[in-house]
Amino acid sequence: MSQGPLQWVRADIRDIVPYQAKVYPDGAKLDANENPYPWPAPFTAQLQATLAESPLTRYPDGEARELRSAIAAYTGRHVDEILVSNGSDEAIQLMLLTFGGPGLATVIANPTFVMYGMATRYMGGKVIDVPLKEIGDTFALDVPGLLEAAGRPETRLVIICNPNNPTGNLFPVEDIEAVLRGTDKIVILDEAYYEFAQETLLPRLDEFPNLVVMRTFSKAFGLAGLRVGYTVASRSLIQEIHKVRQPFNVNTFSQTAAIVALQKANLFQEQVQAVLAERAHLLAALERFDWRVFRTDANYVFVRLPGTPVEAAQRSAKIYEGLLNAAVLVRKFGGSPSLDGTLRITVGQPAENARLIAALQAMQDPTGGWSL
Repeated sequence: MSQGPLQWVRADIRDIVPYQAKVYPDGAKLDANENPYPWPAPFTAQLQATLAESPLTRYPDGEARELRSAIAAYTGRHVDEILVSNGSDEAIQLMLLTFGGPGLATVIANPTFVMYGMATRYMGGKVIDVPLKEIGDTFALDVPGLLEAAGRPETRLVIICNPNNPTGNLFPVEDIEAVLRGTDKIVILDEAYYEFAQETLLPRLDEFPNLVVMRTFSKAFGLAGLRVGYTVASRSLIQEIHKVRQPFNVNTFSQTAAIVALQKANLFQEQVQAVLAERAHLLAALERFDWRVFRTDANYVFVRLPGTPVEAAQRSAKIYEGLLNAAVLVRKFGGSPSLDGTLRITVGQPAENARLIAALQAMQDPTGGWSL
């Protein structure tokens, strides 16, 4: 029997499970690594005043010139080295449109942000996974493995998330340098959580012509709902990426908000410091449980539950559901040995974190075990 129009869907697309972000308007939303604080009042006031004078009936500036100038001042790079995108997700797709495609490969240090692999597959490309090495309370890059994979003729891109999502840790600079020096393929460094970690390779773009740095306004700057990201690379690479960019990819409202956010960066930096202080409290509370709590340089904490992989996966699923019943949403992972039985917890406001810990304590039995 004919499938009708569905018969024309690409075979490789049929097998992909779509990325699904949970909508959870009530309770403590600690699953998406967002800035948990509301916009600072001076930022909101200035944004409203600026928007009142903005020509929102006209198409946005397709080149985002004012925003790129603001980003150039913030990063210390030239405006021609900057491309603005509809969040980091579009930036990933633009990189793959420019350098990837059917039959070509992306090398990914896994576990990491799922969209790198998904976007590669959307383009008909191949994903080469190089597992991270778990060492004590952190994760490390397999540099020889990455370079071996990068050396394959079909490889075009190597993607490293730093700090890594979901594990939370920064990788040693010398390991990233070794990858950059060891291949002439494009190496993307996703610095989405830069403002929390304060470590970057942006000043060394001139030293590494194959380096591309991606960042976002969705995390520290609290613009997750407006979708603004940016990519920094050599002028010659940015010129090529511009060729595949939609002409009006970032709307006027979002461009304006990002400009004002950079003008009020000190206020968002205060929120970053508040998150980091609360992260220390959350880590101390989580380490009282019989979990493996990994070191983090970002605004979230990655944990693994005890037991065999099967036992840990069962425990994480039950704790996830128990937290949902207490109106607390965290991110549950699984499906691979490195992710089975793991949870990622975003650092929230103090009351949200207290709600999380109270819900976890309520699931424990008098001996410190879990009433699951």
